[in-house]
Amino acid sequence: MKTLIDFLRRRSIYVLWIALTIYSGACLTYLFNLAAGNKIATFSSFSILLFVILAALFVLPYKEWRSLEWGKALKRRICYSFFLSYAVGMSFILGYQMRMLGSTSLGFRGKIFIILVSGGVGVALVPIVNLWFRLLDGYKNQVSKPSEFRKIKNIFLIYWLVILLCWIPVFLAYYPAIMSYDFHRQSQEAYKGFIWFNSHHPLIHTFLIKVFFDLGKLLGSYQVAMALFSLLQMLILSAVLAYSCQMMERLLHKRWPSVTSALLFALLPIHPVMALSMTKDILFTAFFLLFLLLMLELRMYQGGKPGKCLLYAAMALAGVLMIMFRNNAAYAFVVFAVFYVIMSEKKKLQIAVLCVVVLVGGQGAKTLMQNAMQARSGSKVEMYSLFIQQFGRVGHNQGESLERRDYWLLDHYVHHEFWENYNPPLADSIKGNVAVSNFLEWKDDIPAMLRDWMKFGLEYPNDYIDAFLALTSGYWFLDDVSHAEVLGYGDDTNLGLLYTFNASVSDAFEGIESHSYLPGLLNIYQKIVNGNCYFDWPVLSSLFKPAWYCWGLILVMISIVYLRRWRKLLLCLLPFFYLMTLYLGPVVNMRYIYPIVVAVPLLFAWLFDRHDVKG
Repeated sequence: MKTLIDFLRRRSIYVLWIALTIYSGACLTYLFNLAAGNKIATFSSFSILLFVILAALFVLPYKEWRSLEWGKALKRRICYSFFLSYAVGMSFILGYQMRMLGSTSLGFRGKIFIILVSGGVGVALVPIVNLWFRLLDGYKNQVSKPSEFRKIKNIFLIYWLVILLCWIPVFLAYYPAIMSYDFHRQSQEAYKGFIWFNSHHPLIHTFLIKVFFDLGKLLGSYQVAMALFSLLQMLILSAVLAYSCQMMERLLHKRWPSVTSALLFALLPIHPVMALSMTKDILFTAFFLLFLLLMLELRMYQGGKPGKCLLYAAMALAGVLMIMFRNNAAYAFVVFAVFYVIMSEKKKLQIAVLCVVVLVGGQGAKTLMQNAMQARSGSKVEMYSLFIQQFGRVGHNQGESLERRDYWLLDHYVHHEFWENYNPPLADSIKGNVAVSNFLEWKDDIPAMLRDWMKFGLEYPNDYIDAFLALTSGYWFLDDVSHAEVLGYGDDTNLGLLYTFNASVSDAFEGIESHSYLPGLLNIYQKIVNGNCYFDWPVLSSLFKPAWYCWGLILVMISIVYLRRWRKLLLCLLPFFYLMTLYLGPVVNMRYIYPIVVAVPLLFAWLFDRHDVKG
């Protein structure tokens, strides 16, 4: 026995190697079978091949780690590699359980099972994730002196022109514009006049629609007016994207990252289609990204006081417009402002004043517009989408099994006749009914609602967890499809990943007719963004999925922490807190996440820039 123990001590690394191979292999087998539709792991010859591959993968980091001194740096890299791998592994387990089983494993034992299986999948991913942190170590250990920021003048115009020229054919294919999403409501308000305006949608965006409607009356064509509106959006968004590409080149002193980003902005179908969509999110995205770019510009600025004052003024204007175009932007900015002031190296007073101006200016401008237009206040029910969805899932799953008192308490927040309307990835199925019924009863007593919400959460935690996961899976599950199929999809549906239907037809005015000048290109785009054919594209399909950009943001933030470049986090915090507000939203939609989609390339460039080495 003693001999066996001595042998195991000498060969402990091999015992660990075998144990990890078996553990991760069994967990991956469960995951693969789950994704294929089986509830339990079924082992086969494929599992043997999987074990062999894993054993080979585990050898690679082992050889590297054995050649290094076992110190804090190596332990730190292992911890970060496993932490990130574990998070990704759990997202796959939760995502496939929700898709294939309709819920996560029930009860305390079920959650322990998820934790253990996620750990096994995480262990299998460690050798791959380790390569990323190894790259960061190489970057961190490079000996180089911070150089001056590269000044580039003409490259902005080149990028802007390239993006615009690639978008023009798409504009002709969807002429005059893509009048979908909330356009049907806002167009009626704009046509009828200010007294019909409702602050549920940003008043500044509805006002812009009215301006172009009035222009259409002067020109004698609403169609031309909408074409001009879409061209204005294209010009603004493409200019900010070109500015972002220019900034990447200034940060990295390399052209290929900025050229690659410019080509993606120009050619990836989601960008021109979004630019043509008559939704508030497009101009919000432009001002959101512009604010981030001006943050970098301020950090890089080395000129005199007049130029710095202009930068502060530009940031304030971009921030105010950003808040005016999306209601939840203010909540994200409040939290961001606190960190911005605390983490700023200097000029804290100026930064604090800037944040106050942005918040007060944005909210004040919205209030001023509402009072001046005598617009109606919108319902606040949107803020409680997640809570309503969780109430709805409890009612849908538990139904008649609820105790009488709980039954009628739940009915107070979501009427029992709405429980069958529960749609896991879409809160609007119930929220729309609650908005005109229950919400009127409890909207003035939110503390009581929160107490009862916690009560049901303690009694039915699995329903609450699953309601949250189903509603937000598109933001964290890398293989999610619900975000592109929530209302349906198909080449001729104008639904799918992006909505391209014409919502301008109204009883109040004659609908604006769509006319494609490039029907062949239109058919191709319909197959991609409506028929979701991109799911069949290897690798490239990732560029169409919101979760990949969310994980990209998280990867940048974790990498910055790993490199101990704490102040670099500032640029990531506004996108991060904005993402947190989306987790309380009614549905996963590309237009909501679009600001992060366009910000992620810039954040990766900021991660690898060499001007903040001592950050």
